[in-house]
Amino acid sequence: MVSLTRHPLLLVVLLLASALPVRATRVVVELPTRETYVGVPTVLRLIVEDGEPDQAPIAPAVPGATIRLAGGPSRSVNVLSINGQTTQKVSVSYAYQVTPSEPGKLTIPPFDVQVAGRKYRTQPQVLIVSASDTGDLMFVEVTGRRPSAYVGEPLDVTLQIWLKPYQDRQFQFTFQESHMWGQINLEASQWGVFTEALQQMFSQRRRPVGRETIRKDKQGNERAYYLYEIPHRVWAERPGKLDVGNINVMVVYPTALGRGRSLFDAGSLAITETRSISAQVRIAPVEIKPIPAEGRPAWYRGAVGQFTMTASAKPTEMAVGDPITLTLTVTGSGRLDQLQPPPLPDLPELTRDFKVPTDPLAGEVQGNAKRFTQSIRATSDAVKQIPPIPFAYFDPRQERFVIVRSQPIAIAVRPAEKMSSAQVVDAAGGGGPAARVLTEVSGGILANYTEMEDVLAQQAVRPGAGLFALACLPPVVFGICRIVQYRRDRLRHDAAYARRRTARHLARSRIRHPGGAAGSSLPAAALNAIGGYVADRCNLPAGGLTRAEAVRHLTERGVRPTLVEQVDRLLAECEQMQFAGTGGSDPRELAREAARCIDLLDRERF
Repeated sequence: MVSLTRHPLLLVVLLLASALPVRATRVVVELPTRETYVGVPTVLRLIVEDGEPDQAPIAPAVPGATIRLAGGPSRSVNVLSINGQTTQKVSVSYAYQVTPSEPGKLTIPPFDVQVAGRKYRTQPQVLIVSASDTGDLMFVEVTGRRPSAYVGEPLDVTLQIWLKPYQDRQFQFTFQESHMWGQINLEASQWGVFTEALQQMFSQRRRPVGRETIRKDKQGNERAYYLYEIPHRVWAERPGKLDVGNINVMVVYPTALGRGRSLFDAGSLAITETRSISAQVRIAPVEIKPIPAEGRPAWYRGAVGQFTMTASAKPTEMAVGDPITLTLTVTGSGRLDQLQPPPLPDLPELTRDFKVPTDPLAGEVQGNAKRFTQSIRATSDAVKQIPPIPFAYFDPRQERFVIVRSQPIAIAVRPAEKMSSAQVVDAAGGGGPAARVLTEVSGGILANYTEMEDVLAQQAVRPGAGLFALACLPPVVFGICRIVQYRRDRLRHDAAYARRRTARHLARSRIRHPGGAAGSSLPAAALNAIGGYVADRCNLPAGGLTRAEAVRHLTERGVRPTLVEQVDRLLAECEQMQFAGTGGSDPRELAREAARCIDLLDRERF
């Protein structure tokens, strides 16, 4: 037995170990609310205390809702000191977005989390989901230009968002269409087939511009609305009703305004109360009809639209068995990316005189045409032409199948050449008058060295400055090209980086080209330029950035307080001139001041 009195160091270690608190891993789930609405996303946080998950926890299936990982892992360290004893707690958290799709009692099953090989299970969570009654505040519809279309036919559809402008009676203030668009929660909303159209708009720094119009509410009364339209072209995929995907528009609708009390927004109007509303889309009754089976040609391969086809061949003079490159070019208005070529191996008029491979053809789209190439071989010298190639398609306008044919191509096929046995022996190197005699080269740079001293003699090479520069040039050029390519790739693929790089240029362009009358639109252009600049630099959703939000983001990112105050003063004066029609400054001077503020902000690191 080891005596602790004889080992004082061991005694100290044991005493310290017994004084340390023993903490066990703990896995919990937190919900910010227990009540929500249909279509309104709720963020659920899964927190692992004093432990690191082996992998990101997989969200369980939730009947009546969709759940997805929205962020994480996020690590935090909490240091607590009590009576001189310091403890440290490390937490790892994940965020999951839960979006209910139907009203009622929603139960979120437990999460299974594995930490250091040990399994943990959270408690189930309950959400009370109510129907989101938008009343007459918002309507969402999808309309089509035509009441029907065939499978494979393009169809132009439009997503229409009717949003009632918020009016505050106390302050005699009505939201403009840009303010109402800013209340749409773009990330929480689901856009179905219109996602690509919106992403393309945002990549070009554009957004749907609302126009004021009149429509009837649910009670049949005519009301004023802002109408936002998002057009898109879809392709009918299957028979039945038009499928536009899952569309659910989320809006944080204002319910009250108030005067700001902080240092930077004192006296300005700000939204103080909101409510979340969502609307399921109402789709116009567009019927997708199947391609009829009656009258369908045997070599029909699904083409829908209107097409023409041409054929060419190279070479047109060849021997039997030589390859001939046959090129078929199909031009038309259909869906070229999925267009199939004519079934060449199944055409008797072609396979009768030509050997045709059975490999599928991929084709290449060029503009409004798709080109197919195939290598064929004539089987006889009696062949005089490549026969016309048929191509079948369904014309939705005439509602019938149409067959077009290419023009025949004249060719000249000669018999295959044959070699005699004497030619084969001569080619193998036999003797004869054609045999060549090898001779020794005895002069010039090709002469052989015969003396041993010449063979063993050292031949030193001394590179000069020119050779050194020539050797260094390729790595330098490669490095420059690599840097240029890296910046191009980053601008193309990193949207946040591209927005930061072009923020100043785009903001100054908005000031220089405000649109409309110069005096009336310059304050709005200055507001839009500074708000858009802050959104681009901070990688925030484009459009709808209010004065208070712009000032808040600049303050949070460490911009100099004096510059933030200067920007806030400028935005306040622009708002006063735009909304109230008053203000002591010249609109052109406001625009110049906005440009100066943008230049100063561009020197800040945030």
